Amino acid sequence: MAIPQVYAGWRAIIKFNNDIFAAGFVMDYNIDTMQTEINGLDNVFPEELAPERVMVTMNMRVYRTPDNDPVSLGIAPGGDSIDGGATKAQTTFTSSKYIQIEIRDKVSDKTVLMLPKAQVFRRSGQGEAEQLITENWSIRSIGYFGPGAQVSGIVPVFKNLAF
Repeated sequence: MAIPQVYAGWRAIIKFNNDIFAAGFVMDYNIDTMQTEINGLDNVFPEELAPERVMVTMNMRVYRTPDNDPVSLGIAPGGDSIDGGATKAQTTFTSSKYIQIEIRDKVSDKTVLMLPKAQVFRRSGQGEAEQLITENWSIRSIGYFGPGAQVSGIVPVFKNLAF
């Protein structure tokens, strides 16, 4: 009998164009699978439940430096610039790019959850002198990958998920 693996804590690696952009350390996620009932004749119970749609959302506390501004990189809604005089408000909103988020166990460094095509849809934050900027991001993702084998019921398993 295999001993279930216990994770010691998670950290997030946030990538944009295959470069590490920021790090996240406090997160929660939801993977909602909507179901459609397939009904038969003369039966009060459905014959089966068919998955209809999967929605992946995550909230995460992100630590970043001022030069890694998500608006300037085009991965979060906002204006074009603040240092060139007048701004063009909300022009990057429709062209926000995808980011990749990889959640890893901080001790074993194994991938626990990966969001291959995610976008930021809500941010709030704070900053202090001589410190990293701390932001809370709300994220939606197209598809996700689990760890590859069921591990103590943490994440449903999907290998080679098409998105």
